[in-house]
Amino acid sequence: MARYGSILRIRPEYKEEYKKAHDEIWPELAQEIRKAGIRNYTIFFREDGMLFSYLETDLDSQTFKKNMEEYWKKDIAKRWSAYMNKYIIKSDPAIVGPESEDLEEVFHLD
Repeated sequence: MARYGSILRIRPEYKEEYKKAHDEIWPELAQEIRKAGIRNYTIFFREDGMLFSYLETDLDSQTFKKNMEEYWKKDIAKRWSAYMNKYIIKSDPAIVGPESEDLEEVFHLD
């Protein structure tokens, strides 16, 4: 099993709307996320708008990377990114979807 963490920022004033959108995640999007090999996907919020996301996969890194590349090509992923775009803070507004930073795992305790 592999674990992945990343950070991104949203506009803090939109926290409740952002949360509501995820509470009502489109079923077909959730299905595609699972099909990509993602499980135990969690997003945490900090008051300044910083989000930490965590997910797990049972896939090897090469297969997972390929699956994610395919996922981002899907219409449902593009539509969700466009829908969520208004909440996300980015250094480059031309980027559609999250401008996130992957984190390196340095410790894990089972």
